[in-house]
Amino acid sequence: MNIKGIGPNNVVNFYVKHQTKVESKNTEYKKDSIEISKLGRSLSNLDIETPSLDNKEKVERLKKEIANGTYNVDAKLTAQKLLDIMKGREA
Repeated sequence: MNIKGIGPNNVVNFYVKHQTKVESKNTEYKKDSIEISKLGRSLSNLDIETPSLDNKEKVERLKKEIANGTYNVDAKLTAQKLLDIMKGREA
């Protein structure tokens, strides 16, 4: 009966074989990229940079109505808007 143990040469050879397999599997992975067009960038900046004059006027009008006690809340309209937002119909 011939029993062979694991000699140092076998361990080194095993290590070298597996190391070359690991090195060959190290490849560059493709990366996703996105490019926004000039039109997209200008549209994005337009929304941010444009001051909303209508909102300022509306806020001032609402402040005056609240101060005078003439502001009335339409409960049905408020409830409908909340439901629409919750259902994703309107953002």
